[in-house]
Amino acid sequence: MFPLKRTALVLIDATNDFISENGKAWPGLRAVCEEVDTVPNMKRVLGAAREAGIEVLHAPMETQPWDYGPWQHRMPSHDAMFQAQLFQAGTWGARFHPDFTPIGDEVVVTVHKTFDAFHGTDMDLQLRQRDIDHLILCGLTTNTCVDSTGRDAVEKGYDVTFVSDAVATFTMEMQRATVELGWPRYAHRILATEEVVSALKDSK
Repeated sequence: MFPLKRTALVLIDATNDFISENGKAWPGLRAVCEEVDTVPNMKRVLGAAREAGIEVLHAPMETQPWDYGPWQHRMPSHDAMFQAQLFQAGTWGARFHPDFTPIGDEVVVTVHKTFDAFHGTDMDLQLRQRDIDHLILCGLTTNTCVDSTGRDAVEKGYDVTFVSDAVATFTMEMQRATVELGWPRYAHRILATEEVVSALKDSK
């Protein structure tokens, strides 16, 4: 199913503040993560990607003290991140969760400030320079960073696969609305972890 030389896994915001036990946003994400089995599924997808030898790109969010607070055109998520001081550069919360630490020559994309991991980053350049045009997306959060990145990827001409049970957000209502109503409108495919793992094996 996947042309391996032209396929990459993009792992979005797999950082401590989101998915580690003491992360600032973990209390809000925990219920959905545990119901969906998000983190173990992310690990399985990452392991399958590495086993298949496809490119892996890590797309983290990171903030500085001058972000959000002084901005004149903030949105509610900016206010929430500023109040919680999520993903502050140089802190434990902004570091990758231990299970998702980049290895070898895996690309760490320039950090993004809002939802779209393409906007203001070098991800498109890193992908184009590797002749990648098929993306497998998973990570946090379903209806913001993962969704926004996937939409932009489609607009840029990429073939986009979402992993439906390797993502999570703050409520199951948000999760279902995005996965069941939003993604079918534009994603090339929406697969469960088991299907992605099998497809990567078969593609070898």
